[in-house]
Amino acid sequence: MEVLQHLRGPTPTTMREVSALSQLSLDEDVPSIQGANFPILLQSNTDTNFSDITAFKSAFARSAEDARVYSHLNTLLEQGQEYAIMLYTWRSISRALPFIRSSDQPNRIKIYEKTKEILEPHCLKLKQFMFFQDAAIRRFVEEVKRLAHKDQKNFFVNQAYLVTLGKMIKMFALLDEMKNMKASMKNDYSNYKRAAQFLQVNDPDSHDVSIFLAKQKIIRDTLKESLIAIDGYEDLLIEIIHNSAQMYENKVYILPEEKHTHVIVIAFSLYLLDSGRIVDGKQVGVCLNKIAKRLNIGKLDRILKECEVVNLFGDMSVEPFSYIRQTASYDPSKWPECNSAKISGQGVILTHMARFQEEYTSLTSDLAWHTNTTSIRLNERSVKENQELYDLALRGLQYLSGWSVQVLDTFSWKLAHCASGFTNHECPKDAENYEKATRYNYNSEERFAMIEIISMIKSVQTQLLRLEACYSEAIGRSVYRELQAIVVGQLSAPLLKAQKKKERIMLARLILAIQATCADQISDTMDLDMMMHTSGSSGGGGTTGSKSWGKAASSKLSNPSNNNNHNNSMTTGSNSTMAAVAASLANNNDSPTGSISTSSIFDSNKRRVGPSSSQLYLVRTMLELMVEQVSSSKQMIRKELDTATLSAIDTFLKHSFYWPYLLNFSETLIKCCDLSQLWYREFFLEMTNGACIQFPIEMSLPWIFTDHILESEHPGYMEYLFYMLDLYNDAADCALNRFRRRFLYEEIEAEANLVFDQLVYKLSDKIFRHYKRYASSILLDKRFRAEAQRTASWREPYPPPNRYTAALLQQRNIQLLGRSIDINRLICQRMTTAIYKSIEVAISRFHSSDITGIIELEAAIECNRLCHRMLSEQLELDDFDALLREADNLVTSRLGKITVHVFWELTYDLVKNYCYNDATNRFVPTNFTLTEVLEREKPPTVEAQYVWGSRSLNTCFETIFKLYRGFVGAPHFSAICRLLGYRGLFVVTAEVMKVAQSLLNQTLRDYVCRLVLLMPKSLTLPSDKAESDAVFSALYTQLQQIYKYTDLRTNVFQNFREFGNILICCLQLEKNLGLSLDKCQDNSFLLFHLMRKD
Repeated sequence: MEVLQHLRGPTPTTMREVSALSQLSLDEDVPSIQGANFPILLQSNTDTNFSDITAFKSAFARSAEDARVYSHLNTLLEQGQEYAIMLYTWRSISRALPFIRSSDQPNRIKIYEKTKEILEPHCLKLKQFMFFQDAAIRRFVEEVKRLAHKDQKNFFVNQAYLVTLGKMIKMFALLDEMKNMKASMKNDYSNYKRAAQFLQVNDPDSHDVSIFLAKQKIIRDTLKESLIAIDGYEDLLIEIIHNSAQMYENKVYILPEEKHTHVIVIAFSLYLLDSGRIVDGKQVGVCLNKIAKRLNIGKLDRILKECEVVNLFGDMSVEPFSYIRQTASYDPSKWPECNSAKISGQGVILTHMARFQEEYTSLTSDLAWHTNTTSIRLNERSVKENQELYDLALRGLQYLSGWSVQVLDTFSWKLAHCASGFTNHECPKDAENYEKATRYNYNSEERFAMIEIISMIKSVQTQLLRLEACYSEAIGRSVYRELQAIVVGQLSAPLLKAQKKKERIMLARLILAIQATCADQISDTMDLDMMMHTSGSSGGGGTTGSKSWGKAASSKLSNPSNNNNHNNSMTTGSNSTMAAVAASLANNNDSPTGSISTSSIFDSNKRRVGPSSSQLYLVRTMLELMVEQVSSSKQMIRKELDTATLSAIDTFLKHSFYWPYLLNFSETLIKCCDLSQLWYREFFLEMTNGACIQFPIEMSLPWIFTDHILESEHPGYMEYLFYMLDLYNDAADCALNRFRRRFLYEEIEAEANLVFDQLVYKLSDKIFRHYKRYASSILLDKRFRAEAQRTASWREPYPPPNRYTAALLQQRNIQLLGRSIDINRLICQRMTTAIYKSIEVAISRFHSSDITGIIELEAAIECNRLCHRMLSEQLELDDFDALLREADNLVTSRLGKITVHVFWELTYDLVKNYCYNDATNRFVPTNFTLTEVLEREKPPTVEAQYVWGSRSLNTCFETIFKLYRGFVGAPHFSAICRLLGYRGLFVVTAEVMKVAQSLLNQTLRDYVCRLVLLMPKSLTLPSDKAESDAVFSALYTQLQQIYKYTDLRTNVFQNFREFGNILICCLQLEKNLGLSLDKCQDNSFLLFHLMRKD
């Protein structure tokens, strides 16, 4: 119990330690060269899908019903997206199941049972998909029938509703294309049906599902046949086409997929619109050529040529103009652009780079300025500053969307136009289609352009998310202020004027409805409870002081003879739907003016809340109705508004279109920067018919771009290296959160692991090669370089400055698939290994050479030391001397490899096979050797980077070191002294002296004893006046016995030479060691003198 109480109470020391944690700085002062990190990502979903529409029932009649229709369509779109994911990610299951070889197979019943058990859940999804597409078509047709009523000639459909209908059309096109593409899905269902029939399982829908899956284009054909039966459906489709074309041309979209959606909607709507056919010799139905003027074929032709290939889903693309070709009334002369041989600019990414770079420069400079000002801000931002941040956030999203669209356009274009032997001579004939579309389909400039745009996208995303809270606050305040400015401010004056004139009762009711929907302060005299109870009625009092007029007006406006029940909707009704609004507000007679009260002034800058999705939808719908131009009604509201109000409403409608994206800033930002499509390849895997389970990384675009950066070694692109890895993060996030397919994530993870291993290996190799070449270039003799470049064709410039040090080597937290990877540590390990291997190679090369190789060994060690020193500025490498000792085997042995080889070469080569020239103080090889030739190790075969960095530098240093071969002199002994040091020299000298002592005490002693016996007992010296010939003859005669000794010229002289060479070697070592000590002493004295002087 005492222990528990002791544990519960924190000690003062513990509290101080915990408090000290807040003082730790977690920020790393390193360049940001990777995609945005999301350790914790909070996204608020403000889209209620009209679940709160009842709170705004007073705004206008039948709002709840319209909202339910809109909500139902959104639900269908979400379900269609789920079925599209199911179709795209479908992998063949039946290929992994055993086949029935014959009807006599004993275990066939068990196989059929297991086949049914495994395939049944998946085939049930196919059945549900068939039911869904049928229900979606019926619901879409019902909505078209409601909007295309024959009595409604000039109907009003708001922009949001047209966009939703366009999304429905795109959904049908997408599902139809994906169903036609998946052959494995049909095979799986055939196997399931075969097993079910064998087991006698009754499924009444099995035949329908089989027909549905087997019939090509069944979804589009069913939809087209259903639409043809509706009178006036072409008017709605033309309206949808015009809306999509206008939004495409004016770039009224944010998300990249929305651009492609507009193009698909245009093309597929034209396919649905064409219903011309011959019946009894007469042309019936709608013919595109007859309504060409209404469609503006020229503009559509230009759009379809500009966006020639559209990304449907993942790696699946389609040519929108192919839908036009399939129409019965297709006339090539009407579509000159699409039928021309001119190459579309969609896939030519290089033409857009100048504009993209200019946009990136301007955007990043503004982002940097606001980031710096935000970090030192102490007070709240002003209205102007909030608006600047709002504009900057919108501009950032638009730029990101444009860049992402261009990346996807290029990607889709390349997928649709695979490489061949004519376009790329390196492309083999037997290459996979996906390989032709990726690996051999991008030249170097296009790869660099794609790399740069992807890096721009990821870089700007990181900068925007860094201050996401500040942008969100500024967006909320700006949106709130602009909304209240139009609703409470700009519309107040038209409301006052409208209330003074009886003929403007519709305008007054509409403005009051707008204010009741989203005004922060509305008239205190407005009876909201009355509005709630009378929103659907057509009676009540007036609001202009004349109760009878109010009732008369409301009854007049709500007269059934003047309005159709189908038009009583603010979403899709005509201008006469103001009757319901007038009726719902007719009883509000408490206020003599009905105007906005100005007595209570509020600060619109203090609030940061934006409208809900329902509020924004209702306000935009009513404002669109106010400025609607296409109407034959005498009560056109637009005529009652002045120019300033119309301009303000138009501006508000343009700005408020982007509010749903801006209010969900972080979610929109992630969608704009999502490039996961660059990895997915399900369509091309399906085309292999099971021959490929997955493509190798050489065909994967993320690795292709990464490897291109590494292989090119372009200094300006090395910092973009880790941005390419973020493509795997996008693909993994899509697999987990969008597709929800574990097998896809595992494939992405496996490839990412392999790619990262290859990246670290290649990057380490490039870094070491760069610094090794740099160190070798520094050590290379300057006069030799100049002379070689002047007299020969050799060119070995200094390595160009690369950005390894400034960026890559400092990264310690690279985010990949949720892991934080220390690149600095991984590269440290490999650099240490590379330097250690270089030292080993240098020592091995010395072992394979004679004693003259000591010069090259010393230079190689100094080169590696310099390379180690430059790398140590950014990397925490092991001590170089420790690496040298380990490579020299001095850690586990008393004698190092260098020491042993020096002793061996001195004893068994230099002493035996060299003669000393006193004039030059050099040992030179003898012409005749009396000993056996030494057998040395073969030089190791290694890459050039482990020697001097490159083949050219290897040749240079080989030429230099040739000058030190063929003799052994002062340079060699100096190198021996520097490399071996006192300890090594002591060992070598001691061992050499042992050899000398052995020669002196054994071999030479025996020979001397023998020669003494051959000496004459007395030796007469010639006269000093005799000439040299006489002296030689006299001595030769007396010493003839010694001269005739058989071993004299071989063993005796050889051993004496060895003994003499040993003595001279020791003297040379002592002499050069003394010179080295004198030089060290001189340097020490100079350093001491400078220190005292300071």
